[in-house]
Amino acid sequence: MMQQYLKIKSEYADCLLFYRMGDFYEMFFDDAAEASKILDITLTKRGKAGGDDIPMAGVPWHQAEGYLARLVAAGKRVAVCEQMEPPDGSKGPVRREVVRVVTSGTITESELLDQSRSAPLAACFHQGEQWGIAAVDLSCGHWRLLEGHGDTAFEEQLSVLAPAELLLQSGDDMVFEMPVARPGDWSFSVAVTREQLEQHFGISDWQSLNLDAHPLAAAAAGAALVYLGQTQKCALAHLQLPVFIEQGEGMRIDMRSRRNLELYCSLAGDPKGGMIAVLDDSCTPMGARLLRQWIDNPLTDLERLRQRQDAVQSLIDDNEMMHAARTQLRDVRDMERMLTRIVLARANPRDFRGIAEALLALPVLYNLLGDRGGLFSDMISALQGLETIAGEMDRAIIEMPPALFRDGGVIREGFDAELDRLRGLARDAGDWLRDYEARERERTGLTNLRVKYNKVFGYFIEISRAQAREAPADYVRKQTLVNAERFITDELHQFESEILGARDAAMQREDELIESVRQLLCSHAASIQQAARAVAELDVLACFAHLAIRHRYVRPQVHAGRNMKIVAGRHPVVERHLQGDEPFVANDTHMDMKSRRFMLLTGPNMGGKSTYMRQVAWIVWLAHTGCFVAADEARIPLTRRLFTRVGAGDELASGRSTFMVEMMETATILNQMGPRSLVIVDEIGRGTSTWDGLAIAWAVAERLIGASDILTLFATHYHELTELPDTWAEAFNASVTVREWNGSVIFMHQVVEDAADQSYGIAVAQLAGLPREVVKRAREHLFRLEHGSELVAESGKNQLGLFAVAEKRQQQAELDSLRALREKVRQTDVNSMRPLDALTFLDNLIQEVK
Repeated sequence: MMQQYLKIKSEYADCLLFYRMGDFYEMFFDDAAEASKILDITLTKRGKAGGDDIPMAGVPWHQAEGYLARLVAAGKRVAVCEQMEPPDGSKGPVRREVVRVVTSGTITESELLDQSRSAPLAACFHQGEQWGIAAVDLSCGHWRLLEGHGDTAFEEQLSVLAPAELLLQSGDDMVFEMPVARPGDWSFSVAVTREQLEQHFGISDWQSLNLDAHPLAAAAAGAALVYLGQTQKCALAHLQLPVFIEQGEGMRIDMRSRRNLELYCSLAGDPKGGMIAVLDDSCTPMGARLLRQWIDNPLTDLERLRQRQDAVQSLIDDNEMMHAARTQLRDVRDMERMLTRIVLARANPRDFRGIAEALLALPVLYNLLGDRGGLFSDMISALQGLETIAGEMDRAIIEMPPALFRDGGVIREGFDAELDRLRGLARDAGDWLRDYEARERERTGLTNLRVKYNKVFGYFIEISRAQAREAPADYVRKQTLVNAERFITDELHQFESEILGARDAAMQREDELIESVRQLLCSHAASIQQAARAVAELDVLACFAHLAIRHRYVRPQVHAGRNMKIVAGRHPVVERHLQGDEPFVANDTHMDMKSRRFMLLTGPNMGGKSTYMRQVAWIVWLAHTGCFVAADEARIPLTRRLFTRVGAGDELASGRSTFMVEMMETATILNQMGPRSLVIVDEIGRGTSTWDGLAIAWAVAERLIGASDILTLFATHYHELTELPDTWAEAFNASVTVREWNGSVIFMHQVVEDAADQSYGIAVAQLAGLPREVVKRAREHLFRLEHGSELVAESGKNQLGLFAVAEKRQQQAELDSLRALREKVRQTDVNSMRPLDALTFLDNLIQEVK
């Protein structure tokens, strides 16, 4: 047995080997030691090698999924080795083979997957600056093929795809956070792709797949298919054809901008603070995954965008139908992933019932859609034609099936006459045994005689030791216990053979029927996948309509012009998390890519600048997905790039300081921005000295103002920048309003077109709880800075305040002028003046002051 184990292990040296032995998956040697630490299971021993004990650890086979999840999460690959024949007592171990290699990118079990997110396997192929990606989600059979050039675009696409595992060539030494596998450089080939397509899909002409014009993506697809063959070792009938779909570039949003705008979680890492947590009110797992795909990939095709908006508006206009559809959708389970497990023969009985219930719901959805056109036309077509299969599945599978097939009872009574007959024999066994026990008691006169059964000895007659000597001659002793004797008779033995044979036959017959149902589903896998896609699209559109009605979102007008008008815009996440009846302060935004393209936003911390800018970014983003937006009115120019530079954070693991990260994000914006970009800059230059920071912020602002067809919202605490509109007609000032009351500040969160008069930083510090003496001392320093006084350093030397040189020159000139004016007034004798002379003198003073 150990020779067999070591031979198989040598073929999967990079994997932990789950070696099936009866009811357990066992691991030996280093695998056992490593797995015992990760899984926190007991490390035992079995046999010796070279005089040393062989470490062993194991897990029950029927609980393997949970252990696999923990191993994969720890970055391990697991080769599952099964017994391929029943133990027959012959010499030598039973034949065993690896039937599957479990990796992070090839998981299909529901317990191991996030039902709301896709976790694809992505193969990446580079040729110089050009690259191709083939991403396949094995759990539902979807492909996505992409091509492009440049590392930046490559990283953007990977951040959107968020693959669970990457396939790379041996020479690709880029560092990634996700697990990496290398199936062999030979597999990244167009010729290999052709072979794999013929092997998996039986096609030799791939013109319809649009792969000839995209050889890099085609080569990546070949590597993905090779890897799936290496790891899955079975037919993948549920895989869809890898078609390269020309969709245009869409709106591009880089990885840092997605993080800064808090798409999936807040900057602190809380998923509840992410935009998806607010938008995802879907009813099905397929809808949740498609919603993320639509949000992740905003459209720049105005016609496709209009079709989505029309569909959402149609559901809003028929509110009753929309709610009925959402009620029906809640009964639809994850059709895509259940179908995958069924096709790969990894399903449990509840997957079969889940498919049955999902298929039964389709006619109801079809009838609710009626004769709607637009996007609904394809949905209506996809939802039809599966009624026969739904009926067959419903007749075959019981409503509450067991968790495992080995428990039996999956097929309904009345579905198959032969199965019913065999089950009847097994059910009648209890009546026969009770009758037999009564007859034997009467025949033998032994009142404590019992007929029993266990898995080891089968059926037997048990008599107490005191009465055992009175047993009839036809009783054959089977086992002796301390207080009893067990016997068997020819009649009981014959019954045992018949009843156990009937049970085995019933289980075998049920397995055959389940396999026939599985084959039926496999033969209609493509149609079921199309129906699942239609359900997902309807779910997302209904979700958008539900959000619009419930939270007062409006249909945005996305146009080819350059004017942006947002009336009473709101931030969906902040609005949803407000406490009690506290209202959200909505704000307007009016900009134009030609004449009003740069907003310089000033005002205090806590005033709402960041919220305001993020809500503008999100209104623009969501307007390009088909989702309605949080505003009273929204007119949005077609936008091709979205950039955000928000907050301050370091990347110490990569050796990057806060200021370095800030400058890298700024460099990304300035180097990659193009026509029809929206740029959000929330503070820049604050990680270095004041003069350096102001100089950098000023230069960056000028570069952004001078860039045509780009809208920029630029928040800063450098009040010197408010002079920019004096030089640039395309720039204008805006600020968040603040009111002072009894020495405290009140944040109004209202944006007005005017520069802020001060920052109120010390007031915010006081609100944050700084000690009184610190706040008081800060006010003293602020007074001296504002009035040109010099700070006294601890060494006793004078230390100039911020901007001291420039400010003191200006203040000295004003002081000289005031002194001259004062001297002139002091030397004037008003009493000797005539009224007309006094008025003339006063007018001259006014002119001098002006």
